[in-house]
Amino acid sequence: MEHVGYLLFLKLDYERAQRSTRFAQKPVAPVGAWPDLVLLSGDALHSRLGAIMDEVGDQEIADRPDRQTASMVFRDAQPWPLDRMAELAKLITEQIDPYQWRAVPQAELGRAFSAMLRECREDIDRKIDTGQTLTPVPILSAIIKVLGVRSGDIVIDPACGTGATLIASYQAMQSGAPSAVAGADLDPQMCRLATLNILLNTGRPFSDPSPVQLADTLKRKTPVVRSDASVLPTVAICNPPFKSNGVVPNATMRDDFRAYGDFPTNFLQHVAITLPKGARAAVFVPDGVLFGNGAAASVRRYLLANCDVHTLLRLPTGLFHRGSIKSNVLFFTKSTPKANNEPVTQNLWVYDARTGNHHTDTGNPVTEADFDEFIAACLPEGGFAERAKSARFRRYPVGELLARPRASLDLKAHLEPELDDLGTPKEIASEIAGLLDEAADHFRQVADALP
Repeated sequence: MEHVGYLLFLKLDYERAQRSTRFAQKPVAPVGAWPDLVLLSGDALHSRLGAIMDEVGDQEIADRPDRQTASMVFRDAQPWPLDRMAELAKLITEQIDPYQWRAVPQAELGRAFSAMLRECREDIDRKIDTGQTLTPVPILSAIIKVLGVRSGDIVIDPACGTGATLIASYQAMQSGAPSAVAGADLDPQMCRLATLNILLNTGRPFSDPSPVQLADTLKRKTPVVRSDASVLPTVAICNPPFKSNGVVPNATMRDDFRAYGDFPTNFLQHVAITLPKGARAAVFVPDGVLFGNGAAASVRRYLLANCDVHTLLRLPTGLFHRGSIKSNVLFFTKSTPKANNEPVTQNLWVYDARTGNHHTDTGNPVTEADFDEFIAACLPEGGFAERAKSARFRRYPVGELLARPRASLDLKAHLEPELDDLGTPKEIASEIAGLLDEAADHFRQVADALP
């Protein structure tokens, strides 16, 4: 998958440089890189492609600012196996070189690459160390509609993974510029795939600054933005890692944090703290962030006081590969605290898309239609003020929320008795195995620390 991306990048870079003088773009790869690859095979092809990847992936780009994006794509790129060079030569000469890729409609090229990425979901889900997961596109579509993403917005994702959130946002903007989306991730491989995904879906020039930064977002007191520091985001959408081996911030890193909790709690407050006034946000959180004590409770109170937390979507079970993890989406708008210390939030509406719903990637995938009722309930013709209670949609005044123990947001909307949907036996067994592995790791750390 990665090598398909490398080869498409090099071929498109070559094609864009071959256009007539008026439209030609300066190549970011070495001159003659693609013609060389087409003519070579075996050890010679292995050596030449390796040299190209090393040169373009070099992080010392002070004298070549046009290579910022290319250096992100080829950073630490691994060579094709030497014993399979015949396959690589066939891929180059039969599948890539004969076609004019810049003539392929941008939407079709982007859709094809994104579809290939989704076929790699099992591999991506194994990257437990950085907490990667793929967010189903129908959920992203629903979120973007509720947030009202439109042309003129600047959309960021501080844990962007493969970039699906940013691409869905760009497509919703219709006439938006390719530079209107920006992301970050601490996983170099995800940054590479996200950059390729965005380039092939938007037609963004390869010589532009990279749309994705390799960064541990939680260590930064500023939001992910474009290279122009004067540009502030207007929308943030984030499905952060629920578990990760990344560094948990402390007071020496983030003295602006209200408290220091788990990864989803920290990402939620990072977004709430760093966004400018008026920016809209949607952040995925597990159930524990809605009712947990300590840092989670502090962050919930901060949100209610400083943001208009207007919607909570309780997602169906089984959506993510990690089995029975129950997830939600919190929607809010960053606001200015009121002078009388009254909370900014007035009413939180809860939509229950969980009760009676269980989906999996293969057996029962979620569709756009599954969220039609949610969108209609959230966006009545008269706006938020015309929202109406239903069997799955319920309003909670902020006074009631603050009066609950720990300002818990573990709220029900569906009034029918709710049966726990724990998933299939296989999902339950996988979840138990994962928890046992995690427990074993903790016990090993304890054992190593003992005298």
